[in-house]
Amino acid sequence: MPLMVSVNELAEAAREGMRELADRAGMELMRLAVQEERVAVTESPERVGWKHGKQPGFVHWNGQKVAFPNMRVRSFAGEEVKLQSYAKFQEDGTNGRLALRDMMRGVSTRDYSEGVEGFLRGYGTARSSVSRGFIRASKAKLRDLMERDLSKLDLVALFMDGVGFQGQLQVVAMGVDAQGCKHALGLWQGATENQVVCQALLDDLIRRGLDPEKRYLFILDGGKGLRAAIQRTFGKRGEVQRCQQHKQRNVADHLPKHLQAEFRRKMAAAYAMTDYAEAKKALESCVRELERLNPSAAASLREGLEETLTLHRLGVPAALRVSLSTTNPMESPFATVRERTCRVRRWRGADQVQRWAASALMRAEQSWKKIRGAIQMNVLIEALRRRENGQEVNA
Repeated sequence: MPLMVSVNELAEAAREGMRELADRAGMELMRLAVQEERVAVTESPERVGWKHGKQPGFVHWNGQKVAFPNMRVRSFAGEEVKLQSYAKFQEDGTNGRLALRDMMRGVSTRDYSEGVEGFLRGYGTARSSVSRGFIRASKAKLRDLMERDLSKLDLVALFMDGVGFQGQLQVVAMGVDAQGCKHALGLWQGATENQVVCQALLDDLIRRGLDPEKRYLFILDGGKGLRAAIQRTFGKRGEVQRCQQHKQRNVADHLPKHLQAEFRRKMAAAYAMTDYAEAKKALESCVRELERLNPSAAASLREGLEETLTLHRLGVPAALRVSLSTTNPMESPFATVRERTCRVRRWRGADQVQRWAASALMRAEQSWKKIRGAIQMNVLIEALRRRENGQEVNA
């Protein structure tokens, strides 16, 4: 017996299905827009602050108030920074799509296409088959990363840092070649950033082509395990630049809140100086001032002070120092993947975490641009060459 369904009923069902699909896609694109702006204001060279968690919030969509997380940002002075995209989506109106259309200009083409196409591909797809497909793909990414031939890369500088990801520590390495291009080199997993784990990563990089007889610039966060491993492997050939952002943060953490912004500014001003001697003098002045206010903060600044000025001592131009004075580029690839995995409730072992970490690093590499001041890389190369020949560099 034929099934009798009116054309009106079919049309209404189709409209409801398309409306639900459009609403879900719209909310996903809103999330991408807010996420993109948050990364820009906390991780780009023009960053104004740092991420400060999240709390329940809302946006307006099609005339209704809908639950939406408020991704918070704090300025370096400790003040709340309102994300323009989130504020736009909170405006009361009958058509949230207009706000979405305006804010989508701030979402990268890569995230836009992945958000929309991935959403449409996954609509109605079995969760288990998606999971199996990702496991195969992420294993391939991890294998590609850990078997990459480094002998073909003319590396000059290496960023190395321990990055916490889903309760596991990943010691990650990223290289910069003579043209200023960035390359993912590898990662090693461990419970802590100790010398054994860091040495294992260095040994693996050397096995794949890193030259232990060459003089490199290493940008580190100040961890003793990494520093000891580099000293053991490269000796005096390992020129170490301590992360200036980590140093400012560590010193500020010892101070009461009303003094933190002041000394951050003083340290930032010292690191912005061109002359090595003047920058060191300004930092030593900060140490003396801190000794009267907080001896622990003074000791934190004094520890490793010289290595925070390695680029100054090598005579590296200011534009190039901006890119090579902080380990922030190591954290950026993982910030986005943390956002996207926040709803994963169960992580099945360290292997899964390592596959996600490798996938995040390899995915980020596809969009990496040359470091700022790349045109002046020859200055750093010449400074390292002179140091190798035992010549002093005029700072």
